[in-house]
Amino acid sequence: MRLSLPRPEILTQLDFWDEFRPPRLLASFTAGLLTGIIGAIRGISYAALIFSGSLSAYLNVGVGVAIYSTAAISIVVALLSSLPGMIATPLAAPTAVLAVLAAAIASRLSDSPPEVLLATVLAAIALGSLITGGFLWLLGYGKLGRALSVVPYPVVGGFMAGTGWLLVRGAIQVMTDCSLSFAHLPLLLQPAVSLHWLSGLGLALVLMVLTRRFPQFWLLPVVLLAALLSFYAALWLSGLSVVEARTAGWLLGPFPAGNLWQPLTGANWGQVEWGVIGEQAGTLATLAFISLLSLVMTNSGIELALERDLDLDIELQAVGLANLAAGLGSGMAGNQALPSTLLVHKMGAANRLSGMFKTLPCAAVLLLGSHLLAFFPKPILGGLLLLLGLDLLWQWVFKAALKLSRLDYGVIWLTLITINVAGFLTGIIAGLAAAVFLFVLDCARQDIAPVEFSAATLPTPTPRSPAQQQWCEQHAETLWGLQLQGCLFFGSAQRLLIRVSQQLASQSPRYLVLDCRYLTSFDTSTVLSFAKLLKLATQHELQVIFVGFSAAQLAQLQQGEIDFTAIAADNARVRHFAQWGEASTWCEQALLPPELKVVSLSTASDPVVESTVQSVVEVSTAEATVAGSAISSEFA
Repeated sequence: MRLSLPRPEILTQLDFWDEFRPPRLLASFTAGLLTGIIGAIRGISYAALIFSGSLSAYLNVGVGVAIYSTAAISIVVALLSSLPGMIATPLAAPTAVLAVLAAAIASRLSDSPPEVLLATVLAAIALGSLITGGFLWLLGYGKLGRALSVVPYPVVGGFMAGTGWLLVRGAIQVMTDCSLSFAHLPLLLQPAVSLHWLSGLGLALVLMVLTRRFPQFWLLPVVLLAALLSFYAALWLSGLSVVEARTAGWLLGPFPAGNLWQPLTGANWGQVEWGVIGEQAGTLATLAFISLLSLVMTNSGIELALERDLDLDIELQAVGLANLAAGLGSGMAGNQALPSTLLVHKMGAANRLSGMFKTLPCAAVLLLGSHLLAFFPKPILGGLLLLLGLDLLWQWVFKAALKLSRLDYGVIWLTLITINVAGFLTGIIAGLAAAVFLFVLDCARQDIAPVEFSAATLPTPTPRSPAQQQWCEQHAETLWGLQLQGCLFFGSAQRLLIRVSQQLASQSPRYLVLDCRYLTSFDTSTVLSFAKLLKLATQHELQVIFVGFSAAQLAQLQQGEIDFTAIAADNARVRHFAQWGEASTWCEQALLPPELKVVSLSTASDPVVESTVQSVVEVSTAEATVAGSAISSEFA
């Protein structure tokens, strides 16, 4: 398969002269600069989330990875997206998976040399981006975007809530160098430690309130700048120096000398523990799935907000190639960013150059290096992570309780808890299993046979005479019929069997008619239920008439050893008619006494129906006469 760009005509149609007109150029530069600053700050916070705990000594390398990824993904998606002005960056959900991946590798290689640990973590991050990029590109290349975009809403909610809680835990880890757990709760509540995470929590709550009340694009960077100035003002008033503040855990660092972006080179490959990375295959697969899920939800949100359709296949290819570019530079996975994309469009900068200019703040961070990072307060990074996590929890734990049923809301909690106890992949599988179970349960509760009829209400192709109708009303319970609709599977088929058994026990009809013309499909369990129904009919001396099975359904029944042709030869109590007119005419002839059948034939106005009735009478004269006499004598 040859790797190709998504819809190359998108690039050739790009009018560079129009993009560089002063009004559009200024708007693109402003929007790109603003989204770049926000992206750089978030990239630093994501790096702090991944490179925490025993990996905190390599935070400068992690920042380089995150900032390079932000720039690479932004450029590729800006050029190849189906939407001019699309902004892409590493996002919270895939980053949370990478944090789990990095922590597992760090725990596994706790006794290994530092250079082995760092090389293995970087290789795992790069491999995750390459796998994700190839997976997304193949989906887009195969035009499978829309087919794979359907995910049960409660599972999405549980995934988002689980991501939110992992971000909250990561934020506490970043601010206090202590994981959020019951074992560490006494330490986290100590005044000297609690002041760190309470500062970040206060900033997160302020940002949540302000961004909801005043949804202006400039609010977030202004508040973060004000928080930075307030931190250093408080530091000056307290008399603490920068070195003392860093020693007390208020600032990032210290960092080793060297560039921030340190991609893997040929010399590093021999230090990578590939076996340890192989042990995390499930987490890497989860990263690809989570990235797909994030992409689908982000694109849906952009479509709703901008009121325009996006080509999901093009977006999959664009993001796939962007992740491949990030992985080749030892970068982390990412995709489209909903808030930044909407911000660019609100600023009237829906241009491809906006995504290009977004890389300028990233380049500044990489050039300034660790000297800039060493002055960045941990509570601001932790507060930003808390903002993202608390916002997800607010949306999918609190607000979802007001608009979802109890069972669907339970799926959210099941997914949330399982993700945090057993990991993302297990949590999503548990959520999908629960959603499928609830769907099956709901389908089983639906009435597969909402229409039922008796001898008096049996639809017939010709009008009945008053004498015929009176006789059928007097003996209505002789025949009982059901019109089956939709999909019949093991749950609803069992309910149908129970319903028939109860009817036989209460009224003892002589004829059972199952109208299957509107039955779209059934499974193997349904074939078994039909076989049980036929045995039940034999026990109760019941005449069973099936109507309207398609050729494919008849083949499926025959494969399950229900061959109506063979059965009819041995058991005259089981019949199948392809057309409803034939079935209803046969039933009426079998029901009515001989003196009323003549009227039926004389009143048949349709030549086709009359021919059908005549053939039924001629072929089954003896059978119909015996049946009619039996009924007459029984109800005389």
